[in-house]
Parts: sequence; structure tokens; C-alpha cells
Amino acid sequence: MKKKKNEQNDIFVKSILIIISYFALPYIVKFVTNSRLISMLLYLIYAIILMFLYRNTFFSDFKDIKKNWKKYIKNILISIVLIFVSMIIINMVIGILFDIKETSENDFSLLNTFKESPIVVILLTCLYYPLIEGIIFRKSTRDIIDSKWFFIIFSSLFYFLFNIIYTSMSFNNIMASLCYFSTMMIVSASYWKTTNFTVSILIMSIFNLIVCLLRFM
Repeated sequence: MKKKKNEQNDIFVKSILIIISYFALPYIVKFVTNSRLISMLLYLIYAIILMFLYRNTFFSDFKDIKKNWKKYIKNILISIVLIFVSMIIINMVIGILFDIKETSENDFSLLNTFKESPIVVILLTCLYYPLIEGIIFRKSTRDIIDSKWFFIIFSSLFYFLFNIIYTSMSFNNIMASLCYFSTMMIVSASYWKTTNFTVSILIMSIFNLIVCLLRFM
């Protein structure tokens, strides 16, 4: 019993430290270097460290996916469709109620970067962000919170606030960013239901890939 409690405490401390490290990382990188190449390298090293820390989770998840791939493909497809539907509905509602037609500032920034460096944006949105943000906003919070709806709502609100605080707190940006909240609700619910963290990463990776491909059309 004592051993289990100690393990839970270790997981709690590990999750808190990882969350803190994520928010501290940009300031550390900025302090260390002004070089864009070195900055990218530091972010890559950070991602590799997180993957190493959660290597057992990824190994067990991939074994589970391989064994139950039909179930997970269905879950991934349904989740992606729900994300698209929720985004369409939210954008329609805020467009009608508040006459807001523009996208969130985060999406606007990514779109401009996509026009200049589409490959970079695809790598970031389909690989780096789903992995890192999945660990920070779902895996770490799930290891701390053991209540279904508290976890789903908290992780979604956490992700939503992160996106508006680091861009703009203007009313238009808050409204346009509501899709982040709904997206995380769907992905977090999927994670809770399947208990497979890697599946939630795949949902975001595939969804972002579809969005990027649509940009080419």
C-alpha cells in the first residue's frame, strides 16, 4: 500500500515538473540562444526527452493498437468527424451571434507560416504539437486527475486558456479560439474511454494532416 502511494506521488511530481518545464522552455531557449537553428534543436531535444520519459506508455499503447486496431480506427475516425462538425457549428454560431468571421490568432499565424514553409508547418502540426501538447495537456493532467469529467473539462480549459493567453485576450480571439476547447473535449474524452494515450495523439496528427492537405487544394 505504501509502495503504491509512493508511486502515485512520484507520478504526480513528474507530471507537475513536466508541465512547468513546458511553460519554462521558451524562456530558457530565449535566454540560451538567439539562433533559430539552435532553438529548433533544443525543442527537438525536449521532445525526445519526453518521449523517453513516457517510452513505456508508448510501447504498451502500440502493442494495444496492434492487437485492437479495428476498434481504434473506428474511434479515430469518429473523433475526427466530431472535431470537424464541432468546429463548423462553433464557427457558424459565433459568426451569427457576434459577426466574427476571422480565425483565431494562432490559426492565422500558422496559416501565414504555412504559405512560407508548408513542410515546416506540417511537421509541427502533425508530429511535434500533437506529441508535446498531448503529453502536457492530456497525459500529465490525466496522471494527476482521476475524475472523468473533471479531467475532460480541466484539460480542455487548460488547452484553451494556453492558446489565448499566448496570443491575445481580445474578445474576437477568445470566441474564435472556442474550437480549441471543443477539440480537446473530444480528444480527452477519447483518451479516457480508450485509456490509450497514443490513440489521442494519432487523432490530432491525422486531423491536422487533413487540414494541411486541404490548404493545398
